[in-house]
Amino acid sequence: MGACLGLKRKGNPAFIYNLLSDGELNEGSTWEAVMSAAHWRLDNLIALVDVNNQQADGHSSEILSFEPLADRWQAFGWHVQRVDGNDLAALVAAFDAARRHDQPQPRVILCDTRMGKGVAFLEAREKTHFIRVDEHEWDQALTALEIGEQP
Repeated sequence: MGACLGLKRKGNPAFIYNLLSDGELNEGSTWEAVMSAAHWRLDNLIALVDVNNQQADGHSSEILSFEPLADRWQAFGWHVQRVDGNDLAALVAAFDAARRHDQPQPRVILCDTRMGKGVAFLEAREKTHFIRVDEHEWDQALTALEIGEQP
């Protein structure tokens, strides 16, 4: 937030981007920062939340429920968009809309993603967060991505 405040005080129109995971939303300090950004009307801050429902200890939603996520961010004073985070065109459109948003408030893009998207055997794994990809699986994954295999 300090970078955002500094840029605003200097009159610099640059944006600061912050990437978060849904697992990080379990932390109280994250929500303190969310509240502070809204309080200071940091309209030069764009946060992205990777909502993949996975973290080291299991499914994020089972460890600590975070839905309705969009409503929570809105309640804290943020402009909210929710997109398919695996859809590049949707992400680009969301970035463009966030930069064009003309209200004095921070922006967040909630990105619903699927780990291993485009590689059926990785998408199907219960825990992809820390699972290593074996040597023979790399070839399978590259082949799947090259031919556009769908699950």
